[in-house]
Amino acid sequence: MLYRNIFILTILLFCSSAHCAELKNFYVRGGYFGAFGNAIGDFSGKEEAGNVTEKVMSFNSDEEFVEGYKPKYTPGFAGGGTIGYQLNTLQLPLMLSRLLPSRIEIEGLYSQLNLDDEEYGDKDKAGYVELIRLSRPSPTGFFDNTASAGTTCDSKWKTIASPLCGIQWHWNRRGIYPNLVGTNAAFKIKNEGFNNRAMLMSVYYDLNINPYLVPYVGGGLGFTQVKFLGKSHYAPAYQLKLGASCRLAEKAQIFAGLRYFGIFNDEFASVLPIIKIPAGDAGTLNVVIINGNERNNHNYNYTTRIASTTATINHRFGIYGLEVGMVYNF
Repeated sequence: MLYRNIFILTILLFCSSAHCAELKNFYVRGGYFGAFGNAIGDFSGKEEAGNVTEKVMSFNSDEEFVEGYKPKYTPGFAGGGTIGYQLNTLQLPLMLSRLLPSRIEIEGLYSQLNLDDEEYGDKDKAGYVELIRLSRPSPTGFFDNTASAGTTCDSKWKTIASPLCGIQWHWNRRGIYPNLVGTNAAFKIKNEGFNNRAMLMSVYYDLNINPYLVPYVGGGLGFTQVKFLGKSHYAPAYQLKLGASCRLAEKAQIFAGLRYFGIFNDEFASVLPIIKIPAGDAGTLNVVIINGNERNNHNYNYTTRIASTTATINHRFGIYGLEVGMVYNF
């Protein structure tokens, strides 16, 4: 709805000039954008339910659970349509015509980036990501994993980074002490790639050195809606272009060139988990240690488990590739 209103408003602005009746100044363009590369960047994230995230974990291409997440993407369908207006056909003074761009366009663009899972035997592991919750020092001086107190060994939200679960016994100068292990909770999400819809206004400078083959350079600004991790993210967008158009007939041209498309805001907020972590009450674990004839009771306190809400993910979005298409001049 927003993009349609912008499009209609732009047409009305064009038609407010005395040249609206001169349809020969207008043209339409359609094309395919082959995104053969991207500038996505590293993946990072934090739960929004307090400062509880310690690190990001994922499966690598060997399907080992490791720290960090650097996904690969493959281009899906990408293309768009444009309505443009030729400014260099106006009878403007020579100095002014040199300063103004050759043409101005309003463009709608749609693009996909799919997750590359070809190196994975288990395709689900390619997009599986966990935000691991913090651990804290235990009373014994060892390290336990009770930041998400009450998480049991068979919990769906327990991190798979800790295959051992339950009580491990440690020896120090004061005796034998237990540590709770493998009970970190993890905020689990699933990456299925990007879908992008944008509306941009662009200007172009044509190098009219040949009537049949015209190189051009251009760029534009606008807004985009990027869908990622199940959330729609609105952000300012920009693009840069370099290419050439070739005249086929009096009113028809084909074009080919390079395009880079990016967004200014790479923060995706309010991302939901695929498994919600419920809140948990604080509690106490009572452990009895028998050393010879001595029998000692030790109480270890759990902290309260924080319920999961949403997370904020940072993942830079940018794609580049080759665009080709056709232009029809009225």
